[in-house]
Amino acid sequence: MSTPRLTLLVPLARRARDVAAALMAPFWPGEDVQSVIARLEALPPARQAGAVGGVLGLLFLLSLFSAQFGLLGLAIFWIGVILLVA
Repeated sequence: MSTPRLTLLVPLARRARDVAAALMAPFWPGEDVQSVIARLEALPPARQAGAVGGVLGLLFLLSLFSAQFGLLGLAIFWIGVILLVA
């Protein structure tokens, strides 16, 4: 890959991993976001991409489902995401 692409994709991949870890952390008792990030970093790249893609894909599908209920559904979706991450 060319250098400009890597310059853009590497930070984007790190941020996607951080978001996925923040969404997974509440479901692992006794784990904080940093320990979940460390666990994800320890995985092979293919499994890491699968885990991050699965979490973000599920979040996307949940947002589409919430959108079926209009602005109220999207508001409830975003409140849920904020409460989950905070």
